[in-house]
Amino acid sequence: MFTTRLELPTELLVTARAAYRSGDWETSYAAFSRAGAVGPLSVDDMDTMATAAWRLGDAREAARIGELVYLRLTRTDPGAAATKAVELGAVWLSRGELGVGQSWVRRARALLAGTDAPVLVRLTYLETVLTVFSDDVELVAERAEVLREMSSTALDQTHPAVAGEAYYQLGEVRRRRGDVDAALAAYAAAHRRGVSPQPGAALLRCALGDVDTARAEVQAALAATSESADVEDRVRLLRGAVEIALAGGYLDEAEQYFRELVTLESADALLRGAILVRRGRYREALTALRSALREPRIRRSAPEITRVHRWIDEAHRGLAARG
Repeated sequence: MFTTRLELPTELLVTARAAYRSGDWETSYAAFSRAGAVGPLSVDDMDTMATAAWRLGDAREAARIGELVYLRLTRTDPGAAATKAVELGAVWLSRGELGVGQSWVRRARALLAGTDAPVLVRLTYLETVLTVFSDDVELVAERAEVLREMSSTALDQTHPAVAGEAYYQLGEVRRRRGDVDAALAAYAAAHRRGVSPQPGAALLRCALGDVDTARAEVQAALAATSESADVEDRVRLLRGAVEIALAGGYLDEAEQYFRELVTLESADALLRGAILVRRGRYREALTALRSALREPRIRRSAPEITRVHRWIDEAHRGLAARG
């Protein structure tokens, strides 16, 4: 007769904690999961399990568990809940999920209202990141001044990836507004924090007339990410590559990049319209470009709206030239 030995929750927790301390994230996560199936985990154990999931590369599972930790802390320790909300906000922002990240930042701010907890520095930093994404330069400057008053170099040490992305987006804002030196400085700051300055830096060079260098830079960046699982980074690079190829008159290359872009996300109507303009298919281009003006991503950005209208004007000029 065969018998199966059932592991007690206590034994599973000992295994999970020991594996975590030794860096065996897979064993730790699996043991915590089995223990949680038998009985509820403590808040500390759930938090540790979330970290193990994060180390395994499962960001969504880590966030799911972190949200459960947050809900339990709101009932027992609002200050700790606020810290957890800040952590979750940073995780989602680092993944490019602005809406979700912003919701966690707002929860943290509500919990910390009227306090001077140390985590306020990091929270204010994340609020600055969100401001950068909003394309509001004046508000960015205001937030940056608040941060300078609160701390210095400790900000980069808390979450360098988020810092790097913030500097990249600041570079994008400055590039679109024509502030070349400030944009280059922001891209350099992003690079120092481990975030690629592409395609923004290449697009800036392209705008300055150095199309060949811009093309080489974005091609090198695409080659470096060809095996990457980060689809968002690839999409961003491909959009830039299409723009640069069009600027240099490399239409086949632009279409090649665009075809890959379509396989990764829904088609970009602006870029499709631009390619059609350059191919002389003006009426099709106008249909695509008018569709682009209805896209939320375009409608949120005045510079993008301006780009669409420039292509629309070029399409009309092409039609007029044909009589």
